[in-house]
Amino acid sequence: MTELPKNTKFVTVLGSGMPECDGLYVPSTAPPTKSESGTMSAVGYWNEKMAWDRADGKAKRNPSLSYSNSYKAWRIARLDGHLAYDCTSEAALPPTDVTWNVYKKGVAPAPKIIMHETDPRIGAKPNVVFVLGGPGAGKGTMCELAEQ
Repeated sequence: MTELPKNTKFVTVLGSGMPECDGLYVPSTAPPTKSESGTMSAVGYWNEKMAWDRADGKAKRNPSLSYSNSYKAWRIARLDGHLAYDCTSEAALPPTDVTWNVYKKGVAPAPKIIMHETDPRIGAKPNVVFVLGGPGAGKGTMCELAEQ
């Protein structure tokens, strides 16, 4: 395998029928392993194309957004590792200008994909929220829900 440049791109998945698939994806840190097509992966890559893990680390399958040589498609996995969305394309990066397909374990609508050259979290201003209410109004409950 040829030496691949470091994957420094970030991906945002938005508007899917499965909110668990939405969110920020970071360059994959999955250790090298053999793919379903027999290609040896590298850190940040799967099947010699860039690959991404969920930024929150909740996915059972890493990379969570990757390319399949067998299906010639980009694919996004649910938190449990089952595939939810795919896009048939041999492009070097996940397509951002076409509609993705709902895969076997996905739910419509298919998501939108946004590519970032740098980490969109860097330089972002934090959200500050004041939670007001009397005793027993549910402030603690609302904060726990907002945290999720």
